[in-house]
Amino acid sequence: MSSGHSSAGAFPFSRLAGYEVRCARPLSGGLSNRCWHLTLNTSPHLDAPETTLVEAVWRPDSPISRAFGVHRHHEFQLLAAIHSSGIAPAALAENRHGILVEWIEGQVLTQPPATEELMQLLYRVHCLSAPQWALDVRQKAGHYLASIQPSDKSAPLNSVCQRFFQQIPDRLFPQTCCHHDLGFYNLIRRPDSQLAVIDWEYAAAGDPMLDLALTIQANELDAKAAAIIYAQLAGYDEVTVSNAVQQWLPWCDFLAMLWYYAGAHLWQDESYRLEAHTYLAKLIA
Repeated sequence: MSSGHSSAGAFPFSRLAGYEVRCARPLSGGLSNRCWHLTLNTSPHLDAPETTLVEAVWRPDSPISRAFGVHRHHEFQLLAAIHSSGIAPAALAENRHGILVEWIEGQVLTQPPATEELMQLLYRVHCLSAPQWALDVRQKAGHYLASIQPSDKSAPLNSVCQRFFQQIPDRLFPQTCCHHDLGFYNLIRRPDSQLAVIDWEYAAAGDPMLDLALTIQANELDAKAAAIIYAQLAGYDEVTVSNAVQQWLPWCDFLAMLWYYAGAHLWQDESYRLEAHTYLAKLIA
């Protein structure tokens, strides 16, 4: 950064994809994010000499994001494909260092919306065109496991891993576009009261029942009530959906445990290890 951009702190670029970086501030939260809110200045053109300010989010590609299985190019491709849906930020630019996406104005939720509204939003996500890449839960769990500190790979953890790798639920529904992290913390209430979804880094084609279970877990919803509402929206049998969700919920805890263990090692943050221990105790019990 040049000295004129001191407000950007440690942000490493003074220009991005033809934009001049006027201001940058790091966004809090997110192990695999570490993103930046940018104010950009468009380059003046002959037919529009006045510059325009653009608010955007820089989502970097880094060893940490890759350690969590984040593929920024895939994220960019998906956002470009689904922008017309109105529920996701626009994809603005990408380079080998990361992607630039639209900043969505509104309020990030601090608690889950009504279950019916959330299920309607989830079903809208599942109705989007599915990406060409898919989530393989065994591969994802193995990826996290490889990033765990060796001293954390205890006998109880190894036993739990062995059990889960042998008990992957059958997929009973067609693959759909799945967000895989539709927690309230990734929802923004726009000024027109509509919800927008951010942080599509884990999105992939996948089992909609796993995505439903992850959404229930992330928002601490009543699993049966949420499953019934979703089944009604999608036109599925309520019992079949409820049973599928119950099969996936332990896997949600398993993936969360591995994610926290990986985060504890990659960020050397003991609070993540404590969260991981809590999940391990639950899965052992």
